[in-house]
Amino acid sequence: MKRTFLVLFILFSATSIFANDFITKFLKECVETERPVSNVNIGKAMLNKMASNTSDEELKTTFRELNSIRIITTENKADSKYYFEKAKEMAFSEFTEYKEVVSVNERRSKINILMKKIDEKTQDLILIALDDDSKLTIITVSGNIDFNSISKISSSLREGETEEKTTDPGS
Repeated sequence: MKRTFLVLFILFSATSIFANDFITKFLKECVETERPVSNVNIGKAMLNKMASNTSDEELKTTFRELNSIRIITTENKADSKYYFEKAKEMAFSEFTEYKEVVSVNERRSKINILMKKIDEKTQDLILIALDDDSKLTIITVSGNIDFNSISKISSSLREGETEEKTTDPGS
């Protein structure tokens, strides 16, 4: 479920890879050497390569319309909670041009999604999530997103995960 959530959000989201973007600023100002995080950056060239490696036309189009994907994660519970609060604080105080579009505050999971429209074809979104196991995920993606095709891709990924869980590993 968590893997599907991550993949789905990557496909739903959008943020620029410029020097003042959220991830760059977060890494520079909030991350401490004694509290390391994992950081993944996927640029336009790799997104185009991912598009060329899939036979699903909607997924191909979606990847081609993205400009970048950036992801920060940490699995240390104390660090995750600390960084979740730092990320929320920075997002709401320094990225005021972004508007909150989703907020989930359940007993064991919290999600904030903020969005900024760049132009008619480009949106920037920031996802800050603390999951059921207190694992932090921050994702930013930039590009033109077709939410109708994302919905179809989302459904197929959920079906694939269900099949994966019900398959007997010994067979």
